[in-house]
Amino acid sequence: MALSTGIGKSKELDSFAAGTAAARQALEEIGGGEPDLAFCFASARFDHLPLIRGIRSVIHDAPILGCTTAGEITSLGPDTKSAVVLLLKFSDSSSCQASLGLGRNMSRNPRVAGQEVARDAVLANRHSGSRHAFLMFPDGLKGNGAEVIRGIQEVLGTSFPIVGGSAADDFMFENTFQYFDDKVFEDSVCGALFSGDMRIGIGARHGWYPLGKPRVVTEAAHNVIRKLDGKPAVRIYEDYFGRRVADMQHELMARMSVMYPLGMSIPEEEECIVRNALRVDNDGALICAGEVPEGSEIRVMMGSKETAMKAAKKAATLALEGLGDFTPELVFVFDSVSRERLFGRQASEEIDLVKNIFGNNVPIAGFYTYGEQAPLGATVNLGQTLFHNETIVIFAIGGK
Repeated sequence: MALSTGIGKSKELDSFAAGTAAARQALEEIGGGEPDLAFCFASARFDHLPLIRGIRSVIHDAPILGCTTAGEITSLGPDTKSAVVLLLKFSDSSSCQASLGLGRNMSRNPRVAGQEVARDAVLANRHSGSRHAFLMFPDGLKGNGAEVIRGIQEVLGTSFPIVGGSAADDFMFENTFQYFDDKVFEDSVCGALFSGDMRIGIGARHGWYPLGKPRVVTEAAHNVIRKLDGKPAVRIYEDYFGRRVADMQHELMARMSVMYPLGMSIPEEEECIVRNALRVDNDGALICAGEVPEGSEIRVMMGSKETAMKAAKKAATLALEGLGDFTPELVFVFDSVSRERLFGRQASEEIDLVKNIFGNNVPIAGFYTYGEQAPLGATVNLGQTLFHNETIVIFAIGGK
């Protein structure tokens, strides 16, 4: 596979002008012609239909896929309030393909939405070669992301690689949007199924480590932990910090959870699965940014900028190793907005670290997310994909 990529970015205030400018820059980078696929990762500040129409005015027939973000990522580093357009052109479209799908009504029935997005992509896949990975962009504020993954797995298989990032809205937590071709959606999941003459590599790490003994989730529903060891879940924080966490404002709770998230043990895995505790209800239940099943073992986690940076290096290294002897041609980065908040002005160093692993000439595109999707690493878990928080996910595509 020979893959041509072009990346453009614009901070124009006018939405149509921003889409046009970013698409033109990306088209120039691939030498003109007709791209096979366009991605758009954009700030929630834009008027989204004019933004997409601006892109369409430049690229004509190529399908468009993407979502709103909490910050945009390119090879030049992180940015905000911008629109990023990534164009892909396969040298031989008969040997490679990315087929698209859309699932609606995530909040009403997330598993069905997952089934729909995967089935659409399978039906649109005209390629007879191997399927390699499914790239997904679910709404980051509506529906159970773990159930969406299960729906996709029911179509593609439990061990099929699924990777992606949840749409965001500049840390406002109001509405996120998904882009699918010429339309803008909410409460949806869009995705792309990659197949053909390519190889993919995936790495996911966070860098937080557990403190103290585990607590067992004795009562929970989806993303709400009501009881740990039979006591109100908020006690796990009050035992460590010696204050009434239930009285904390939501913003303070979310900020504390960036540094001290919850970790859910997964047998044989090198790291726990991280969950952000977003707020506390009146009964002391913790409302998290991802599903926590009853019976899970939970610990408070602790980390630092240094351990998070080491995790980013490990994730990039794993993704590169996954390519084997294939040459990296494109790297997607889906990075938790919590990590961006943790790093602050040092956020660019994390992207530079990824760039150093793959080489300065390998294009990078992605965004800061409200949740990440990536497979587990241990062989015993057969590569099953889970929903993550506070994690950096690297998805690399390689060719001969």
